[in-house]
Amino acid sequence: MKDFQLFEEAKWVIDTLENNNHKAYFVGGSVRDYLMGRALSDVDITTSALPDDVELLFGRTIPIGKEHGTIIVLGNNQQYEVTTFRKDGDYVDHRRPQSVQFVTDLYEDVARRDFTMNAIAMDTSYQLHDYFNGYQDIQSKIIRAVGTPLDRMEEDALRIMRGIRFQAQTNFDIDPETLSAMQQTAYGLSHIAIERVIVELKKFIQGRYVEKSIHTINRVSVFENLPFFNKINHRDMFVPLESNFEMWIASLCFIYQIDTTELQQLKISNEEKREIKAYIDIFNFFNQDTILKTELVQLIYKYGNIKVKNCISLIQQHERQISIQYDPFIMNLTIIDNIYDKLPIYNKSDLSVDGKILMQAFNRNGGPWLKVILNKVEHAVILNKVNNSKHEIIEWVREHVEI
Repeated sequence: MKDFQLFEEAKWVIDTLENNNHKAYFVGGSVRDYLMGRALSDVDITTSALPDDVELLFGRTIPIGKEHGTIIVLGNNQQYEVTTFRKDGDYVDHRRPQSVQFVTDLYEDVARRDFTMNAIAMDTSYQLHDYFNGYQDIQSKIIRAVGTPLDRMEEDALRIMRGIRFQAQTNFDIDPETLSAMQQTAYGLSHIAIERVIVELKKFIQGRYVEKSIHTINRVSVFENLPFFNKINHRDMFVPLESNFEMWIASLCFIYQIDTTELQQLKISNEEKREIKAYIDIFNFFNQDTILKTELVQLIYKYGNIKVKNCISLIQQHERQISIQYDPFIMNLTIIDNIYDKLPIYNKSDLSVDGKILMQAFNRNGGPWLKVILNKVEHAVILNKVNNSKHEIIEWVREHVEI
């Protein structure tokens, strides 16, 4: 959705609040992205109305964070996060305010936000309410903390990661005073739940300007204060360009020989761990002295052409850091696609036989022998030793497998 269309569609929410004697504004990331000419995905609204008032005014709501002032207002095709003006009490653990106080003044609400570009409010006439010169900082391509930078970073150390992530996404410079505050408070990152940090790292590693942010990460000493990463005794840790989180972590495990049991420290999902281990397997495969085509076919069958090509591209782009020699005759994206396209099957379920068919064909009851036979059949089919035909597979098993 482009330009101001999302704002136009959300105006009814603000109109409803204003018609009932409440103040309301668009705020946060949607205003920032609108001013930067970036695509909008959602719209957030801040208001003087208390959460109970918001619930009374709108027919369909979800009290997603009512204790902190946030109510989801449901529209026909969209939902809107509506949050009461608030100011935060003292912070604990470098992350959470001890209390939240609802207020009636917009200034107090935006004064608690992290960076000036995120502290801009906008009314339905597209007039800005910009107390901290956030729009000027956007035009100057500066990431600057709201108010006193040291206070903002001491309150919530996750703001350090957010600032670095914004830099990777925008190519903006970080204001020197804000950068200094990040450096002085980086120790606070060790108090932040790693799950919250991972969310920022995933966005960071996919940023278009990661290379610029790498220098910031090293100057701030981010990794020294994060579990898993702090086990790597390397000042300039490898951070790839044009990657994803799982492949990045896999490359770190490969380069610095980190046991995959250490992944537990990241508290990521089992699916993400499987992805990381798959990428590690692919790196290890290409790190062999000799690679047979049959082995390459099995690798592509097991992990798919996309993962294999992603690893090859990363190796080619960072051959020195990953220390795997790029071989254009084997690590060739066109060859990988050709092998993948010619695979006779893409999953064991594609086989023309299953356990029931094999039991009938060989007049035997089920047992461990079935798994052994199916694995051998799968291997033979993907290497074109036998066609994926019920009759041919059964005959192949009679001739080549001892049952």
